[in-house]
Amino acid sequence: MVERYDRAKLLDEVWSEPVQAVAPRYGLSDVGLKKLCSRLQIPTPPRGHWAKVKVGKRVSPRPKLREYTGHPGYLYRPVGQPSPQAQATEVVDSRLQQVLTFEQQPENQIVVPERIKVWHPVVAAAREALVRPIIDKRGMPQTHGNGLNISVSAALQSRALRVADTLLKALEKRGYSVQQGKQPIEVVMFGDALRLRLYEPSLRSDYVPSAAQLTAKAKGGWSYWPKWQFTPSGRLQVMADEGFGGKITDSDRRSVEQQLNKLIGLMATRAIGLLVRNERQAIEDAERQRVREIALERKHQYDAEEQRLAKLEIDAQNWRRAQAIREYLNALEQGVEQYELTVEQRELLRWGRAKADWIDPLKLGVVDVLDEEIVIPK
Repeated sequence: MVERYDRAKLLDEVWSEPVQAVAPRYGLSDVGLKKLCSRLQIPTPPRGHWAKVKVGKRVSPRPKLREYTGHPGYLYRPVGQPSPQAQATEVVDSRLQQVLTFEQQPENQIVVPERIKVWHPVVAAAREALVRPIIDKRGMPQTHGNGLNISVSAALQSRALRVADTLLKALEKRGYSVQQGKQPIEVVMFGDALRLRLYEPSLRSDYVPSAAQLTAKAKGGWSYWPKWQFTPSGRLQVMADEGFGGKITDSDRRSVEQQLNKLIGLMATRAIGLLVRNERQAIEDAERQRVREIALERKHQYDAEEQRLAKLEIDAQNWRRAQAIREYLNALEQGVEQYELTVEQRELLRWGRAKADWIDPLKLGVVDVLDEEIVIPK
């Protein structure tokens, strides 16, 4: 089950009690809790805060919780870390708990019959494959092709087939699908495809050559024998995903026939674990996208403010330019007022003041020839 930190609650806790009192609820030390608050962007009381509270001195007010902009993964409780509500018990996903409860009920116990009247199609194909099996490097018969993977001695074949038939039928009865994968048969549970394999381990020992091999070697003839020889152990194993998705083995106390419900629970644990991880990843991706969109919006606002400020600075510079032109023209006009202005001087004053009005951003609607964009044809 994916569990997310409650930032508002944690803020309230660390400002209501010292971190030494809050930290054990999260399975952390006081230093670890402060680091967690830092990652979650939760402000903590400054040094000496609680000492001031104890003697009745004024302290800093509790800050408001700001919107989180950090890494989305920090918002989720690490696997195995106890929650404040359940420190002593491990949190189990409700879907997995339902499967485990079902498999533990006596009325749902899987029983392998002594005889099979109608074989499951996948197991029927495996029976045919074992009529002419391939021989693995241990000298053990093994199915071939893309069917059910069975690698057991001839003595265990009948039993392995009955176990496989009963297991596949039980899985389908529970709503899981058995399908042909790219290689072996797969069982799809909660969206995850698990490959099944029935296997008999071997006992390895130094190879002991036969009398005929020793005689041939003594006569100088060419001979070769392997370093090891393998003896079937007589114990059956049933594995999902080579054991990563669950594994049961014959033991002195319990046979695999008595552990098929356990195997289904192990397979469900693996499948739901991957499902929870994918769900958590989807939540983190959505949170990361939300944080990204917030950052993009802030960047848009920043760019807009920057452009607005740049325009303001340009307008201010143009206003100063216009003022400088007007002051110059006024000084020019005053300098020659005891004399009669010439036609050229009057034109300069008119033209210059018109240009100052065009430059001045406070003068709206002034049109000038300099507004025209001239494109010279090639």
